[in-house]
Amino acid sequence: MTTTLIPLSGIEGVNFNTTYTAYNQAAAISATNSPDNPGPPFTVGTVSKATGNGEFVFVLAGSAISLGDCCLITPATQSAAAITTTLATGAEGEQVGFAQVAIASGAYGWLQRSGACSNISVAAGCASDTILYTTATAGVLDDAVTTGIINGVVITTLTTPAAAVPGTLNQPVVAIV
Repeated sequence: MTTTLIPLSGIEGVNFNTTYTAYNQAAAISATNSPDNPGPPFTVGTVSKATGNGEFVFVLAGSAISLGDCCLITPATQSAAAITTTLATGAEGEQVGFAQVAIASGAYGWLQRSGACSNISVAAGCASDTILYTTATAGVLDDAVTTGIINGVVITTLTTPAAAVPGTLNQPVVAIV
């Protein structure tokens, strides 16, 4: 399920469900790699407000990102990668965002940082309305205690199988236990 939040930022062409690739002159020309498709129309780090108190940030995917993944946003480059407990180590206070569409490695897309969120990846059996922690599985959070807490995220549904569930985001960041 993709997010239905509507951009409010006044930035023309914002679509939170679209990803972009950059033109690669060394690669074969195709529908997605051509001089007519030069790359992303926004600068990484661009922030766009949305309905429902939503906020998104435009990032470069440093690795493949799946729908619902919790992603660490590297401040210097505004690149993102699906977070793990190992990746969270040493990243205290850094921002995270949640992918509302899959983003291929090396492509650009939007990560949600606040508001009602349709897709937050959590492990099987993760309880709602509790503290969420990083896991060894990239992009997936759980209520099982580890050293990496993600502050500012609340899920509203108990999960039976691992899934992307709805919740609320309030400028989430990494905290270390």
